[in-house]
Amino acid sequence: MSIALDGSNGITQNSGYLTSNVYTVSSLPTAGTAGRRAFVSNALTPVILTAVVGGGAVTVPVYDNGTTWIVG
Repeated sequence: MSIALDGSNGITQNSGYLTSNVYTVSSLPTAGTAGRRAFVSNALTPVILTAVVGGGAVTVPVYDNGTTWIVG
């Protein structure tokens, strides 16, 4: 499996590091594809390994566990 690094899927490569799009919790794609990763900019008191909740001001990484977006 290869991943396009041209920005078409939200991932770009710059000088050896990857850059991902930053979403608000409400603009994340619908959960259901396990393994996807993203960042959100408005998490409300995020707790690792729990569902992400919007309405705050914390930027954190999240992942799709196949059911919901999880902080981590």
